[in-house]
Amino acid sequence: MGSMGSQAKTSWRRRFRSYRRSLSARSCRARSSLIVHRALGAPPVAPAQVVHVYWPITAQREVDTRPLIALLRARDVEVVLPVVTSFEAETPTLEHRRYDGPGSLTANRWDIREPKHTERVPPGAIDVVFVPALGVGQDGHRIGHGSGYYDAFLQSVACLRVALTYEACLVPSLPNASHDVPVTTIVTEQQVLAP
Repeated sequence: MGSMGSQAKTSWRRRFRSYRRSLSARSCRARSSLIVHRALGAPPVAPAQVVHVYWPITAQREVDTRPLIALLRARDVEVVLPVVTSFEAETPTLEHRRYDGPGSLTANRWDIREPKHTERVPPGAIDVVFVPALGVGQDGHRIGHGSGYYDAFLQSVACLRVALTYEACLVPSLPNASHDVPVTTIVTEQQVLAP
C-alpha cells in the first residue's frame, strides 16, 4: 500500500473516531448490547469452545465486549484475552492468556486490561477471534488503530474472524494492503454479514 492508501486509512480512522466520540455512554452501551446478542447468535460463534475476545477501551467508545465475555463464560466457553508482549512498532506481538474473571486483569502501559498471570493458550487452539475494528468494509477489510497487532496475529491462525462494529462504521469497502487479513463475519447492531 502506497502513501495514498495510508492517507486514505488515516482519513477513515478520523471519520470513525469522530462517530464514536458522538456516542453518549448510554448509546454506546445500548448499541454494544445489540451487537453482543447478534454476535452470540452468529453461526461461527455457536459451536466455538475457545474464543479470543479483546477487552474494550470504553473511554474510546469501543464496542463493549464485557457482556459478551460474561455470556460466553456462562456457556462454558474458554475465553482468551490478548496480552501485548512487545510495544515496539516494528514487532507488534501478542500472546493469548485464559481469562479467569476481572480480578485476573491488570492494566498495561496503554491502560488496556490484560490477564498477565493466567495460563497461556496456543493460537492454534482458538476457534474464533473477535477482532477490534474502528470500521469495516463489506468486503471484510477492517481499519483498526493502526498498530498492526491483529494483522500479525491473524496471519498466523486459520480460525474464524469476527469483527464487531457500529452500523454507522460499516462501509462498502476500505483501503487494504496485501498483508491485511479480512474478517470472515461482521456483526453490527442491525445485521450479521459474511463477506
